[in-house]
Amino acid sequence: MFSPPKRRPASTSLRPICNITQTINFSGAIMNFTLTLNITPKDLNVIFDARQKVALAKPVSNSSANVIWTAFAPFEHNSIQWSEEYWIYVSTSSANKNGEQIKKMSQTHPGPAITGSIYTFDQKSGFSQPVRDPNVGADTFAAQNDMPYDQYPSLTFGLAQSVLVNQKIEEQNPISAASVLATQQIQETPCSNVYIWLESDFGSGTIITADTDAKRLKNVNGKKSVAKFGGGVNKIEMTYDGKSGLFLQ
Repeated sequence: MFSPPKRRPASTSLRPICNITQTINFSGAIMNFTLTLNITPKDLNVIFDARQKVALAKPVSNSSANVIWTAFAPFEHNSIQWSEEYWIYVSTSSANKNGEQIKKMSQTHPGPAITGSIYTFDQKSGFSQPVRDPNVGADTFAAQNDMPYDQYPSLTFGLAQSVLVNQKIEEQNPISAASVLATQQIQETPCSNVYIWLESDFGSGTIITADTDAKRLKNVNGKKSVAKFGGGVNKIEMTYDGKSGLFLQ
């Protein structure tokens, strides 16, 4: 019989926590962070009848989350695991169009990307090897857009991260997206917070309009909950509460 854990409201403070923990390689099958999401059979039936799924997003730097990291059809007990390893990608998809599906055209190889360095993307449509730069923070990823203006006046850059959802791997899904003009540089610092909500319209790797000061993510269906990782916290368990529409810890 399903026995939900003792609940307490998840914090609604949405200011990102942007610290990175040294991790083991994702391919080593040891995940550094685990989020467990429980749903009662009754609520699960309601969710499926509404044709909704569980969606997760992660912010970068001090900006709001603007990409669905993963969206999946839930079970009663769901395990989401990941390591703090990232790739930098580039795309011609619009970073400012809600509902746009990101199609990566290139990403850093070999991966994962390293912090404190700059990767240059040029007219050969590939990323250079990283070059250390004292102006890039030790926890920050950076890319320089050297694609000629006449070819692409701007491109979308962002971070991608793999995630293991109910033992099914999703390789290097985008977690962020920003328009970068030719000649410009982008720097992004991953954050620890994970946003969770119920979603009916969009899937993994989709641009969303987010508002970290509101109680809802715009243009999506469910209220968001926040799982606050970091500071020694690497495992969180939450249970969906149908009355509030939130996952509670």
